[in-house]
Amino acid sequence: MQFTGKVTEADLNDVRKMTLSKMYWPKLLLANWYGTALILMLVWATIAGLLGQINPNWRALAVIWGVVGAIVLWAVYRTKRAQARELTQLNATLADNISLTNDGVKWDGPNGATGFLPWRNFKGWRERGRVVLVDQCEGNRFVILPIAQLSEIERLPVRQFLQSHIPPGAPTFR
Repeated sequence: MQFTGKVTEADLNDVRKMTLSKMYWPKLLLANWYGTALILMLVWATIAGLLGQINPNWRALAVIWGVVGAIVLWAVYRTKRAQARELTQLNATLADNISLTNDGVKWDGPNGATGFLPWRNFKGWRERGRVVLVDQCEGNRFVILPIAQLSEIERLPVRQFLQSHIPPGAPTFR
């Protein structure tokens, strides 16, 4: 079985969703507790003002909301720009072709480089939408298999192949 080694932005988004820990967002909010607290106070002041419980300075509140909105837009823009740069850099280093063989995973990289890892070096695999990640035993490393171009019926042999070649007892995620 052969796959292209290059990923699209949608593929990379699926990889990010699969690799983020479940505690990512709570940790992010707690790490920035002062910003979270200020936003919560701003929301409280706005809601309390709308319900008539307090009489806020609406102009100042609108200016603060405008500043918060501008900061959010700036952060989204910078994140999107950084993600596009990351995708370009990642695709420059990823293999051109990835082949799943009976012996292991083989890839042909940029500038004629090749690589091979036997199946015993993998501990499991997981799938989400557009990609399959084949997890390596060492660290948090994995091989990305873009399967977006495959229909559901064409994905079934890929799943069966991975299930038959990942060592017994290894966790297989889906």
